[in-house]
Amino acid sequence: MKKSDFDKLTEWVNVGGGLMPANEMASEILDQCGKGEIITLAEIKARDLNFHKCYFLLLSFIYSYLPKSFKEAVSKDKFYYWLKHLKGEYKVIFAFKDGTKLIEYDSLAFGNMSQKSFEIYIKNQLPWIYENVIGAYFEGDIYNGIIETIEDEFKKFLSKL
Repeated sequence: MKKSDFDKLTEWVNVGGGLMPANEMASEILDQCGKGEIITLAEIKARDLNFHKCYFLLLSFIYSYLPKSFKEAVSKDKFYYWLKHLKGEYKVIFAFKDGTKLIEYDSLAFGNMSQKSFEIYIKNQLPWIYENVIGAYFEGDIYNGIIETIEDEFKKFLSKL
């Protein structure tokens, strides 16, 4: 979910038998609805949002270290998919006769993760990113410094969960 998607989320508060808008987006939706009109909501747990924000902030932070040549080839909003593709985290849905494949990327189920399983997931992802992404462009002290900075930043992100 992009920041623009987060900005579109509506928040509601239970006022004892009814829901009242708790942010501007919810108020705008309520203003547009007629009396008795049904509004359908999808539940998103706070944990989902927090893990999602943490993960994508971390990817954005990592992306910021990549050289201009990489950024010209892979846009920031596609970096997540680029990583999934590079790691082979997808299923082939259909193989065409010419050899091309229709794929579906594996989904991260933040809602099914505990705090501990989220941290383990990230800690398993980072060494792979260091070796296959950061290591493709940097080496020596620069490489080690970037990794140290990313690790420190990850700790800061976790402390905010």
